[in-house]
Amino acid sequence: MTLHIVGLKQVPSGVHNEMPAIHEHELRLKQGSITIIIGANGVGKTRFMETIAGLTKSEGIAVSYDSHPLWTERRSRLGRMKTERNRPAMLRYSYSCQSPEEQLFARTVRDELQYVMRPYQLDEDDRNRRASEALAAVGWDEAWLDRDPYFMSGGERRRTALACLFAPPASWLLLDEPTAGLDAAGHEQLGAQLKQQAAGGKGVLLISHESDWALQLATAVIIMHTDGRVRHCRREELLLNPHWLEDAGMDIPAWLRVAHQFACLGVPAKQVWDPAALAHEAGHIVKPNIKLLRPNTPPTVRDTRAPFALRDSDRQPSPLSLFDPRSVWITYILVSAAILFQSTWSGLGAMALVVAAAIHFGKIPLRRWRSAIMALTAFTFSVALIAGLGPQEGGGFWSTEAALVSLQSLLRPLLAMLLGFGLPLAVTPLRLRRSLEQLFSKVGKVPLWVTKLLLTITLLLRFIPVLLSEWERFARIATARGKQTERSAGGSFRRLQETSIPFMLALFRLGEQVSDALESRGVGKERQPTLLITEHWKGRDTVLAAVGSAIPVIFWMWQ
Repeated sequence: MTLHIVGLKQVPSGVHNEMPAIHEHELRLKQGSITIIIGANGVGKTRFMETIAGLTKSEGIAVSYDSHPLWTERRSRLGRMKTERNRPAMLRYSYSCQSPEEQLFARTVRDELQYVMRPYQLDEDDRNRRASEALAAVGWDEAWLDRDPYFMSGGERRRTALACLFAPPASWLLLDEPTAGLDAAGHEQLGAQLKQQAAGGKGVLLISHESDWALQLATAVIIMHTDGRVRHCRREELLLNPHWLEDAGMDIPAWLRVAHQFACLGVPAKQVWDPAALAHEAGHIVKPNIKLLRPNTPPTVRDTRAPFALRDSDRQPSPLSLFDPRSVWITYILVSAAILFQSTWSGLGAMALVVAAAIHFGKIPLRRWRSAIMALTAFTFSVALIAGLGPQEGGGFWSTEAALVSLQSLLRPLLAMLLGFGLPLAVTPLRLRRSLEQLFSKVGKVPLWVTKLLLTITLLLRFIPVLLSEWERFARIATARGKQTERSAGGSFRRLQETSIPFMLALFRLGEQVSDALESRGVGKERQPTLLITEHWKGRDTVLAAVGSAIPVIFWMWQ
């Protein structure tokens, strides 16, 4: 079976290439091979892997496992075409994300292994056999089945996560930085296991920054360029053309320069990729005038905004970032007050137009809050509907007036929340804290009570995008592990459970890290820390605050 990727712009190798890449926009990876993905930092390797796993949908990229496309279209009950993940394709791979130990949520190793095998509907004997084989793949025996991952060390939790990778009967293994945190013995064991899996007919696709370890295993390499192009080549082709890494914006590792020179001297490829054999061969070759390939050649500067690396942070910054944070938040408070004091539908409609204009012209990124906004909107209209139901004095069971009163009272805070959702993303907490410190400072000093208050506010604001990002990450992991594609009440409840438990554990770890960081920086020890002046109130800030002040006045006079 092949992993088929269409829509990539490939770089011609310029040499005889026997790789199964048929067209420049088409990439075919075969089972039984180990393919590594390498590229400069920030080029989008993880995004590319998530696209192959169906966790992120990239426009113009089509992925299929043999005859099963990763995404399919179906018609909903309302007649609209909907795109959703194809379960048969999802079952073709097993996925290990970065820091896979954080994805664990069950209370025993046995339950973790049973969970990742559940979508395949195996019989009990097959599940038990595969669980034993998965444990053996990480150097454990069945005595580990009843161990609690929560009471394991970090290395043992990593092994548990890798065992979960090997347990399902998937045709492909997708790994993102699997060696992070592993010692030398762990590197060797994982490498041997991946070779064994490939020899058994499975396809392996992995991301690794440890090129010396990964290239010993690889049969093929995908080099990602900073402009979105990829180069698919055999490992031996890269050995003869290490400058391809520079072409992709990377540095050539020193070991690869040396290996290239030995390959040019006729050393067999098997010895070149084996460090011990290469060292033995080097003792018999004396070439004092070997020139290193392109020494001190700086990498080519390219556009680093690759398609796979596109995130909310890569988009154009909000115009609100040009203003002093104090003026932005003062304006927000004034406009929110105007919204909450509206008592007529005309006034509420006018404020809705003001909010829509602020979101549009301020480029406030509401898309990341899509799920929360939909939930709040559904709650608002549901409560209004319930408020209108009930026996009435004149007869009947519906009161339009009661429903509208309830709807009006709930729409006011909803509009205020819509306006405030994107502000922590548009105005960074650090800038807000520094500007507020300047507001409350005296002779360049900040009182302790002000420091505590501002620290609390900015930490809360800082955690809003962090929490959102963490939730999205664990939701993707739950989809990859549980293979949940149907939209049912039961499936939604399982996804919530499988996402929320690792998410809460990650919050505890994050809280500990923040506490340690604050303590190391002496927060709370200096009663009046020296203030660094970073924000300056300008004319445009006065204009923005004046507009914010005028809005509630105008609407008060309108009432």
